[in-house]
Amino acid sequence: MAAVSASKIFDNYSKIEPRVPVALWHVLRFATLAITFAVAAILWFTPDLGLLLFWGLIIPVVPALLVVAPGLWRQVCPMAFLNQMPRASGFSRENTLPEGLQGAAFSIAVGVFFLAVAMRVPDLNRDGPAVALGVLAVLAAAFVGGWIYKGRSGWCGTFCPLGPIQRDYGQAPLVMVRNGYCPTCLGCQKNCYDFNPRAAIFGDMYDDDPRYAGQRRFFMAMMPGMILGYFLQGPSPSYGEPWHFLILLAATCASVGLYQIIVNFFALNPFRAANLFAGLAIIAFYYFAGPIVVKTVGQLAQFAPPAALSEASRTLGLVLAAAVSVQGWRNEKVFREASKSADQVHVDQSRASLRERLASSTAAMVVEQSSGASFPVAPDQTLLDALEAARVKINFGCRAGMCGADAVAVCEGEGNLSPPGDDELATLRRLGLEGKARLACMCQVSGPVVIDVDTRKAKDKPAAAAAKPALDPAKALGLGKVVVIGNGVAGLGVVEALRRASASVEIAVVTDEPHHFYNRMAIGRAIYGRSGLDGLALLPDEWYEANRIEVWRNTKATRIDRGAKKVVLGAGEPLAYDRLILATGARAASPGADYDKYPNAFVLRTANDALAIRARVQGHQVRKAVVIGGGVLGIEAADALHHLGLDVTILQRSGRLMDRQLDEIGALKLTQYLEAIGVRVVTNAAIESFVGEEILRSLRLASGEEIPGDLFIASVGAVSNAELARGCELEVGRGVKVDAFMRTSDPDIYAVGDVAEFPGAMGGLWPVGSAQAATAAAAILGAAKPYVVPNLLLQLKCDGIDLRSFGRVDPQNDDETFTAQQDDKAWWRLNARDGQLVGAVFVGPPGESREFTKVIKAGGGLDAMLKSVGASASVQ
Repeated sequence: MAAVSASKIFDNYSKIEPRVPVALWHVLRFATLAITFAVAAILWFTPDLGLLLFWGLIIPVVPALLVVAPGLWRQVCPMAFLNQMPRASGFSRENTLPEGLQGAAFSIAVGVFFLAVAMRVPDLNRDGPAVALGVLAVLAAAFVGGWIYKGRSGWCGTFCPLGPIQRDYGQAPLVMVRNGYCPTCLGCQKNCYDFNPRAAIFGDMYDDDPRYAGQRRFFMAMMPGMILGYFLQGPSPSYGEPWHFLILLAATCASVGLYQIIVNFFALNPFRAANLFAGLAIIAFYYFAGPIVVKTVGQLAQFAPPAALSEASRTLGLVLAAAVSVQGWRNEKVFREASKSADQVHVDQSRASLRERLASSTAAMVVEQSSGASFPVAPDQTLLDALEAARVKINFGCRAGMCGADAVAVCEGEGNLSPPGDDELATLRRLGLEGKARLACMCQVSGPVVIDVDTRKAKDKPAAAAAKPALDPAKALGLGKVVVIGNGVAGLGVVEALRRASASVEIAVVTDEPHHFYNRMAIGRAIYGRSGLDGLALLPDEWYEANRIEVWRNTKATRIDRGAKKVVLGAGEPLAYDRLILATGARAASPGADYDKYPNAFVLRTANDALAIRARVQGHQVRKAVVIGGGVLGIEAADALHHLGLDVTILQRSGRLMDRQLDEIGALKLTQYLEAIGVRVVTNAAIESFVGEEILRSLRLASGEEIPGDLFIASVGAVSNAELARGCELEVGRGVKVDAFMRTSDPDIYAVGDVAEFPGAMGGLWPVGSAQAATAAAAILGAAKPYVVPNLLLQLKCDGIDLRSFGRVDPQNDDETFTAQQDDKAWWRLNARDGQLVGAVFVGPPGESREFTKVIKAGGGLDAMLKSVGASASVQ
């Protein structure tokens, strides 16, 4: 049903202006907690008064509060206060809730809630101490949950028996109250009501996991029947407690059955049906609870309320139900309209859309062994798309066959997968998985396939096993040891190629990072993801041991002694080499001399940068972030910060985003997408000065405008890490100068990747580093082939938009230019000269650039590209 995520239509909590000072909330929370303990004491020592207050006033008032302003209750709830106390005080263990408990949490909450209702007649309505113990028990459970688990995952968002009630009654709040517990989102739960109150209901109703969505619908459906089943039996039914429980259970199940009939036979969509049942539940509750509240107030005030007031109180439920219905239907209308047109570059990714695509085609079936999942793959999907749609947990990175993050073992049906291309084969070779596995992002599926996301289960296929070279080239050349400084794709590409060709050569890798080779293209996920660096590693630890690679991690190479052919390490150890590879990469440039002195000013280039940014966000009440630089890395950094719920601004010095990779319309489409999800874009933004003493408070622009922020990330280019080369007097310009075989001015020393300077080679791109590594390894082993710049297809790695750029995007005088726009969603631009494509841009919905990508990588001419675009292309 939904064309875009509901969370991108309604403002999340970070965009909602606070109504109350934080100090006042603290006062109210302590006051509410004190009142709760006082009520528990009254229940224990003066049961009659305590039961009157608890059942006659407190419990009946809470649902009305949840309808009108659920955020208010969530701000002052004593359980939430105790749950968040460990995190706020800095002693929470911040563990991630295990997957088993995540799956069972809602069932536990519903079960505890139903049991509490069922126990009222036999015990809780008249046993004050028992109720007091129950109150204290849930308070203790909330505190322990916050101490052990991160965010609200240990109680409020999972096990709290009032949580499902808040999802039922509070799904269409009349008054929005900003979440005050989470300065930034911790990603501790799915479809969080605190993150986006109006969007969460749609996330619940239409979640891709049928079990998750079904449980939420079940609870909403059961409420009217359970309320009627409780109140209609009265406080002391004559037929006894067992029959009371069975009738309550039967009424609850009947309510769920009625919901299913309405949804399945009268075609009322799940949200509207749930909204209807929420209204019926409120009406039923206050028909009985209204007079109870009036009577309780009369007893406490010692006066006899008129009968008319008691009867009138029964209509409170009608008023609240009307509010829930009107507000809920209004939200749904906004949601539906925005899903269709709010963002021109979004695509319909709903399950209904997938069903339509599958119905109109012959879908292949895939079985994933580790999860037991079985799912169809449409012809226009990749295997990775289908795995994600089926909610099978799998890592991903570039989605272009370069990083290898999404490798899967193919157990059966390999012939039903599209054949691997050169890029995929090179990546699989680097991973040691050639002939054993495939990259999910590169596979089209034409028939039944059995896979496993755990590549350790991949088995060698004799027919595909790499042939052993008859002669070891390193041994023949008398090459003993190769030292590689740097563990990025260029450095590890050399390592893999050398070991594949030679079993005898000794290989050592020196890196100043504490991590093994990881997916640098996906480090943004380390900022907002739940698992830190887990999943970014591209080679398992055992790979290094199995391939006899000596690794010096967290070790700095301080000097190169070219005469002695030794690298001197940070602790003074000498490391001898016959050939040396400099793969030291580059570091992020600074936007100004004073920028680096501020503790809240960062760059984002390494895993350590990402972890430091995440730590700053979580530990310093960060709400506003500013990204300096509107290039690829800057936009990906802004997207990562947006995932955390921050208010993000991008500053671009030129007049459009990604001005080197996008034309004007493509940049406009990208800007529209970013602004649609809440990221502000400021172009022509030249920074004049930094404002702040202890920390950076704002950036003053040349226009006079000040851009405030709590966190700043600079992405304004890179500087080659060429200090080692300069220190040993190699020829250095912008980087270390190399010839066509990646040799430096010293024939025994090579340079690859971002540190290397070669005419016409762009820096910062994975394919460049990979191609240069292959060239250097071949030259070292005596099979020299000059480096050829590969077809460079740039991809922006943001989930909600598909953006690709190739070659020269700004046409020259003699170029032919073709453009195409598909339903105001996807934008193409093709630049050609003499019938050959020299530049291209695609900006559109996720997953829509496959034909574009395929033709570019195949090196197709203009005719092939125009055919993939379609007849709507027009010459400019």
